[in-house]
Amino acid sequence: MDFLGLKTLTVISDAVANVRRTGDPKFNIEDISLEDPTTYELLNAGKTVGVFQLESPGMQNASRQVGISSIDDINAISALYRPGPMQFIPTYAKGKHNPATIEYPHPLLEDVLEETYGIIVYQEQVMECAKIIAGYSLGGADMLRRAMGKKDMEAMAREREKFTAGAARIHNISAKKANEIFDILNKFAEYGFNKSHSAAYAIVAYQTAYLKANYPIEFMAAVLTAELGNAEKVSHFIDEAIAMGIEVQGPDVNESREHFAPVAGGGKIRFGLAGIKGVGEAASIGIIEEREANGPFDDFNDFVARVDGKAANKRVLEHLVKTGGFDFSGESRLSIYERIDGAMSAAAAQARDRAAGQNNFLDILSEPAPPAATERSNKDQGSSNQKQSDEASDFSSAEKLAFEKELLGFYVSGHPMNTYIGLSDAIDTFDVDELLDQEDRTAFRLCGIVSGIQKKLAKRDNRPWVAFNLATKEASIALNMFSDAYEEYGETLGENVPVVILGTVMVRDDGARINVRETYPLAAYVAQNVKRVTWLLKPDNPENEEFMTSLRPILDARGGRTSTSFGFLGENRAAAIADVSTALDWTLTGEIFQTLRAHPAIAGVQIEAAGLELKEQKRRWGKKH
Repeated sequence: MDFLGLKTLTVISDAVANVRRTGDPKFNIEDISLEDPTTYELLNAGKTVGVFQLESPGMQNASRQVGISSIDDINAISALYRPGPMQFIPTYAKGKHNPATIEYPHPLLEDVLEETYGIIVYQEQVMECAKIIAGYSLGGADMLRRAMGKKDMEAMAREREKFTAGAARIHNISAKKANEIFDILNKFAEYGFNKSHSAAYAIVAYQTAYLKANYPIEFMAAVLTAELGNAEKVSHFIDEAIAMGIEVQGPDVNESREHFAPVAGGGKIRFGLAGIKGVGEAASIGIIEEREANGPFDDFNDFVARVDGKAANKRVLEHLVKTGGFDFSGESRLSIYERIDGAMSAAAAQARDRAAGQNNFLDILSEPAPPAATERSNKDQGSSNQKQSDEASDFSSAEKLAFEKELLGFYVSGHPMNTYIGLSDAIDTFDVDELLDQEDRTAFRLCGIVSGIQKKLAKRDNRPWVAFNLATKEASIALNMFSDAYEEYGETLGENVPVVILGTVMVRDDGARINVRETYPLAAYVAQNVKRVTWLLKPDNPENEEFMTSLRPILDARGGRTSTSFGFLGENRAAAIADVSTALDWTLTGEIFQTLRAHPAIAGVQIEAAGLELKEQKRRWGKKH
């Protein structure tokens, strides 16, 4: 027996617990149908991030090529997707889609090889073929398989003689044909996979696919929980959840559990308290136990007073505040952050008084204590918090995003790409999930946020190169920038930096790969390569004049490369276009664009970006001319 400690089994268990807690208390993963159409639709669409065994780009390609329609297909693909037998995946797919192409080594073997379309995939098939053709016992067939797998030439010679003799005696098969069959068995025995092992993996793969297809929120919460402590993987799976239309919310001391968990009402996952850097499981358990025993926390002061200071020490409080754990109170993060010390001192003093049995007159009358110098009373906290929220400054958006990325591994209150909404759409040549489906040597351009940079050295010449993730708002992709490109463009890469990537898609037998050729800071690229912005207006909108009045000084003050036009919408959104003089060309920034785009006069925007051209293409053009 082969006992494997698979993290995936924990993911399945946690997902089942989530399903039982949020919707179906009697759900049992062992009772699911193995013929669920929603599951196979997900697999054949290649949406397998988080699905056991089937999430790599190569496995996604194999799944789409085969067209998975049964657990047997998953079993076969799992066995074939390895060095050596991988070459038979196209043959398997061809046989499945066109049975006329199937070829069997001998008609007697049709029943044994029918399920794998004439290909010997499993070790058990090698044994069964020897049993049918040459009369081997199961024990003898296992000895044959072992000799073939170990390439024991002396044993193989004995087995060949035994095989041909048995084939002649039982079925009157000629020595020539028997040797041909023996050679085929020998070839596949080298690759053959243990079917029972593969079948177990296939069941686990199907179960994860079923959960993702039918219970996506509960499943993704379990996947994220399994990666707590690995910020890079958490970020990767959060990007996948967002691409699935699932909102992953930041931590909240009144809603979060220890780990990622579905939010009541559906459609959302709440970040686990233990996943916040510097908080940990002990503090998380203490917070949750207090909340469940005595109800939700009213605000930050109530939290500090009720939660043991050993669990919620200053560092824990700082990280909870920075990541939005108290946003429910309406008080700004900065305001709470600035009074952490005072709140802790007041709570400690109150605890000491209680321990010493010192109760003042108001305590005896069961009335709330008057406000301390360092904190507001709970009685007035609601109105005071609102007033303070209005009056006090908060962390900037950039600071909030930086804290969230540092402590959670992802962005909660926004996304750095929000600044480039609309602009990145005009620059991108493909969506992230379409990139790997392009033809060989297709050039592409893609905007996103860099993270997870890993610097490495090439084995051939010891030159540096990097692996990194590029995340859009919808999805993320793992990329490599090899030595030549890294030498020229490496300085443009930085953690959480918005960039534009230029490169080509390279298609090989084992799937598509991305070749990053150039990278540029996105802000500078936008200013240089957005050629024209056409603001679409409705002729009868009274806000039009105010918009143009506010736009003119921006154009006057910011000479650059972006031209401006106005489109006045008529019937069926047909527009009459008026171009502004090129003397008013300006330097476009994401921040200014978003401000102008949000103006009530704007009915729409059209953006014209420069065409995609790689530097290598420019150099070749120059040589020709």
